[in-house]
Amino acid sequence: MGASQPSTGMSTSVRAMTAVALLAGFYLFALGILAALVAVDIGLYQASGQLRPALVKVWALSAVVGYPVVRVVFLTRRRKDDDELPGVPATREQQPALWALVDRIAEQTGVRGPAEIRLVHQVNASVMEETRLLGLLPGKRHLLIGVPLLMGLTEGELEAVLAHEFGHYSNRDVRLAGVTVAGRAAVLHTIGGLHERADAHQAKESAKLQAKAGKRLAKGRKPSGEQATGGVDRALAKVFTLYAKLFFRISEAVGRRQEYAADLTAARIAGRDATAAALRKLPVLDSAQDFYLGSYATIGWSTGLLPPSGQVYGGLAHLLADPKRRQELAEYALELPEHRPDPYDSHPPIDRRVAAIEALPDDGRGVGAAGPAFGLLREAERVLAELEVVSLVPEAAGKKRVEWPELVHEAMLADARTEAGPLCRALTALGLPPTVDGALDAIDAGRTGALVDRLPRSEQAAAATGRAARELARPFFRAALSRLIAVSLAGAGLAHWELSWSGPATLALPGGLTDRLAPALDAACADEPDTEPLRALLAGAGLPAAAAPTV
Repeated sequence: MGASQPSTGMSTSVRAMTAVALLAGFYLFALGILAALVAVDIGLYQASGQLRPALVKVWALSAVVGYPVVRVVFLTRRRKDDDELPGVPATREQQPALWALVDRIAEQTGVRGPAEIRLVHQVNASVMEETRLLGLLPGKRHLLIGVPLLMGLTEGELEAVLAHEFGHYSNRDVRLAGVTVAGRAAVLHTIGGLHERADAHQAKESAKLQAKAGKRLAKGRKPSGEQATGGVDRALAKVFTLYAKLFFRISEAVGRRQEYAADLTAARIAGRDATAAALRKLPVLDSAQDFYLGSYATIGWSTGLLPPSGQVYGGLAHLLADPKRRQELAEYALELPEHRPDPYDSHPPIDRRVAAIEALPDDGRGVGAAGPAFGLLREAERVLAELEVVSLVPEAAGKKRVEWPELVHEAMLADARTEAGPLCRALTALGLPPTVDGALDAIDAGRTGALVDRLPRSEQAAAATGRAARELARPFFRAALSRLIAVSLAGAGLAHWELSWSGPATLALPGGLTDRLAPALDAACADEPDTEPLRALLAGAGLPAAAAPTV
């Protein structure tokens, strides 16, 4: 059941052994730095024959260099059993169907199953293991499953994803890959720790330099121009990063080979078609979640609003269930973009992984169980609500929870008020009321140009003159007037924004306005403006003449 895979040059086992040697060398490299510092200090002392002040300064400098190496490389605190892992735990009692699936896949792959399942909000699934001695000694395993995967995958596709994760531990041709995975984490943890120390040092150093600069300016002197650097921690981080690049280039090749091998395990257990379908959906779900969070879940963040409890992440299911969105996502999954392999990436490009699986012989199993994987989850609303508690930023606790229709209307209304602000301020500056009637009175008085001059425009529109200026200014003014009308109608309770999972929210207008508003706006913003159709239309809809929006 072989599939074509890009050649990795030297054999996987040789690369894995080399990566393990380089991992050990990472720590030997740190010991070498410490040994070199000690050797220099002893050598200088022996050469001088006595304790000199300059020697004490050299020793102090050695301590400054050596301390972060010892502190970060060798003494950094690792995760312990009582440390909090991400997500929400899913016990066997709470989620029996999910555990039954996981147990079955672990048995089929012939590996030790997880001691714990945790549900997370990312579009991802992974197995975390509490290894020791750079991954040489195994430990407790935790399976992390992203709730978006449950929402967007079928049971058969979820089987493929989980079989892939367990496949990392079952493939004999990459038996050292687990060590390299743990090694990558250890190396990144070490370098990250050095950069964290450097960032903290740089912040303190920058504050001191700013204070010095302020004092020099107060005395009429020019600041020194000295910049904060992060000190010896930053320099050490750069040194270790150079070594790490060599380790990553070797170990990531092992990681890529392991991904292909784990995909083959998934295809063996869940089927070729289910595995290929799952791989195609992963980047699609990732993009869908990013879009959903930015365009729906957090649309009311700046106005202090959030969806109902459990819907910050749970609302993704509404988006995925919409027929138009489903069609868009299906088309995206069929046309995965091509990517060039990155030698420092542990995962091959997804399009190459899909091609390798789809090149396998047809096993006749199709896409597997077609039921939604979300059906495996019991008490989904409770799980989603708990997931918000443990993953959202603390500021979320102060937001008001409202139903989706109200959330979308209030968020869009707030945006519209912000966009109507410049026209309202321009009207006020001209001594006119910041209302639709005030804007129409300005048009009738021939003061449209004065209003436009106070509106934000592009550089091209601001620099234009004559007819070109009028043509470029017209859409800016028309848009501003349209937004002012929308805010005024909504503020008077005559219009509201409606939620749509298929596209942007739409403004629902009173009967008769939907088709007639655009021509009336065009007439009011023409070279020879006529505001009467717009006045009559708005008056007929019930908009009070003095209705002033809150902006």
